[in-house]
Amino acid sequence: MADVRGDDQQPRRIAADWLSLRETLDAAARHSTVDAVRTLLAESPPRTVIDVGCGTGSGGRWLLPLLRGNEDWVLIDHDADLLAHTAARLRAAGARGKISTRCADLAELGPALTEAGDESLVICSALLDLLTPHQLEALVADLAEHRTPFLLALSVTGGIAIQPGLPEDERFAAAFNRHQQRGGRCGPEAASRTATLAQRAGFQVTSLETDWQLDSAEHDAGRLDALHRFITDRATAAAEQLSAEGQADQAAHITSGWLPRRRRAIDEGTLGMRVEHVDLIGVPGRP
Repeated sequence: MADVRGDDQQPRRIAADWLSLRETLDAAARHSTVDAVRTLLAESPPRTVIDVGCGTGSGGRWLLPLLRGNEDWVLIDHDADLLAHTAARLRAAGARGKISTRCADLAELGPALTEAGDESLVICSALLDLLTPHQLEALVADLAEHRTPFLLALSVTGGIAIQPGLPEDERFAAAFNRHQQRGGRCGPEAASRTATLAQRAGFQVTSLETDWQLDSAEHDAGRLDALHRFITDRATAAAEQLSAEGQADQAAHITSGWLPRRRRAIDEGTLGMRVEHVDLIGVPGRP
């Protein structure tokens, strides 16, 4: 999502260039989920797809080839500048139905579902971990009220494995995960929280692994750029968290020691990484 408002928080903007960089990584991670998504669409064919926190629209474009193509779309996001561009890209990718946009926050999902009526599908990509527990509860409550199937993709779980390993990897990963929970956000706990809430609300929930698999030996320019950006942003967030916790020496070590070593490994083609993500598919149970 390009912009997410937490409880009593200012909107949190996600850079559009990062959303574009990660699109290839996301598509590769979701390749193994295609059969499960096809089953969902066959059993619950949507007339309207509602993309919450659509950002640059990568989730919708990934889904589009699996659809009939004539579905209507509702794109919801805080970023007005992105919305028009995202709608145009979705149309260019082959969407034939009506495409409407709503510059709004998650609270707009309920009204959008009411307006769309039955046979809707709610999707999102890399959104859940940015939400607070209250927002997750509201999301699931809206889905349950309208008995709407969902495809909630690419939530981080906090797990990461880097090769070659360094002694401080685990400590810095924990700092990053704490940073992701600032402002009361759910961070790495979001997917499991959402699954539990949805199951309690009567949904049958399937959890699918959609881990990023990154290898700097592949020498793909786009993936290397994404890897550099990811490792840099991760180090910056972990250092910020440690500084806030009074661990200035550890924060300095991330930026002056750990991060340069990781960058060199990327440039030398010796760094490999698995970043754990999960997709959630939900279908309402029989009334």
